[in-house]
Amino acid sequence: MPEDNKNVGAVGEYERHVAENSGDYQVKSKKYENIIAKVLCVLAAVVLWFYVVGTDSATDETTVSGVAVAIRGLDRIEEELGLSVISGYDCVVDLTVLGTKSSLSRLNVEDITAFVDASTITEAGEYTLEVHTSLPSGVTSSGKSTNFVTLYVDKRTTVSVPVIVEPSFTIESAYTLGTPEPSVEMVNVTGPAEELEKIAGAKVILDLGRVTKTLTATGKLTLVDNSNTPITNPYVRLQTSEVSVRIPVYTYKDIPLSVDYKYGYYNESNVTVNITPATIRIKGEPDDLEKIDRLVVLQLDEKKIIGDTTLSATIMLPEDVENVSPARTADIAITHRNTETREIVVSSLTVVNPNSLKYSLGSPTINVSFRGPRSLITLLNKNNVTATVDLGYLNNASGTVSVPVTISVTNVLAGSVYEIGEYKMDVTIG
Repeated sequence: MPEDNKNVGAVGEYERHVAENSGDYQVKSKKYENIIAKVLCVLAAVVLWFYVVGTDSATDETTVSGVAVAIRGLDRIEEELGLSVISGYDCVVDLTVLGTKSSLSRLNVEDITAFVDASTITEAGEYTLEVHTSLPSGVTSSGKSTNFVTLYVDKRTTVSVPVIVEPSFTIESAYTLGTPEPSVEMVNVTGPAEELEKIAGAKVILDLGRVTKTLTATGKLTLVDNSNTPITNPYVRLQTSEVSVRIPVYTYKDIPLSVDYKYGYYNESNVTVNITPATIRIKGEPDDLEKIDRLVVLQLDEKKIIGDTTLSATIMLPEDVENVSPARTADIAITHRNTETREIVVSSLTVVNPNSLKYSLGSPTINVSFRGPRSLITLLNKNNVTATVDLGYLNNASGTVSVPVTISVTNVLAGSVYEIGEYKMDVTIG
C-alpha cells in the first residue's frame, strides 16, 4: 500500500475515534434508532388492523336468555272485546343469535323484542300464536326455545275485595293496639273472572316502629289469595293503589267518680256523699285519657233533695272512651250533716204581671220548707222570705192555671239557707 493511503486511513480512524468520544456520533446513532422504531410500530398497527378486520368479519353465535314475549293488540282485547289474558302473559323465550363478535359483545336482552300478534283473537278461548322477534342490525336469529305461545282469554269483570291491614310494631305493656281503620274498607279490582275468584283481599303492610300513641300511616295495596300469596297477574288491576290507615292506640286509667252541685249549697261540712263504685277503669287513647282526672256521674240539685236519700245514675263517658269496669250505674248516697229543716208560712207574695192580666191567687200565703245550718235556720221568718208569682208567660191563658213560685231569702241568709222542694200556686185568669 502506498504511504499516502496509509496516512489517509490513519487519519480517518483517528477522526472517527474522536467523534465517538466527543458525543456527536451518539446523537446521530439515536436518531437512526428512533426512525426504525416508528417504522416498526406503523407496520405492527397495519398488521393488527388486518387481523381484526379478518377476525370480526367472522360470524359467531350466542344465546340470549329470558326475553319477555309481549302481546301486541292487547288494548283491543281489553277495550273492544272486554276480555283479559288469563294465561300466557308472562312467557319468556331464549334466543340463539348470529353476528360478529363485536355485535354480539354489545348485545343484551333489552335490545331484543319478542312478541305475538293477538289480532286474530275475537272471543274468549284458547289461542296458539307464533312468537316473532325483532333484532338489532347485524344480528340474526338462528333459533328459539319456543316458537309458539298459548294465550287463554276470558271476560273481564270487577269485584270488591276487603282491605287487609298487616301492621308490624313494638309497643309497651301499658298500651294496646286497637283495630286498624283503613280509609276505605273495600276496593274494586278489575280483571279476568277466573283470576278474581282467587283474591282474598288487598293487603297493606305497615311498619310502624315503636308505637306510643294513635297514628296514621299510608301504604301500598297488594292483592293476595287465601294462602296470603301475592297475586301478580298484570291483567288484574286495583282501582286504588294505596290507602291510609288510622292505627288507634289505647291505654287504661282508674278514675274516681264524683258529683257536682247545682247551686253550691253542699260542702264537706254539711253533707256526706258516698258513690258506689268509687272508681272505674276506663280505656281510651292516651291523649284523651290524659285530660280526664275524674268523672261526674250526676249533678245534684240541692233544692230537690228533701232529706237523706240514695240516687242512681248511669255512668256516661266521653265519646271514644270506654268503661271496662263491670259497673254501668253508680249509686249516690246523700247524708245531711249539721243542717236542719224548717217550714215557714210566707205571706209576702209578689206578682209579676207584664201583660196586665186580671187574676186572682188561689191563696194569700204559701208554705215553704227550708234547709240550712242550725245557727242560721232559726233566724228565718216571714219577714226575710219572699215568694214571687210570675204571670209573664200567661199572655193568652184563661181559667185556672198552676204557676211556678220563686222563693228567695234575704241576703244575710242567702247562700246558706235555701228552700227545698218545688212550689206552685193556682192562679185564675180573667
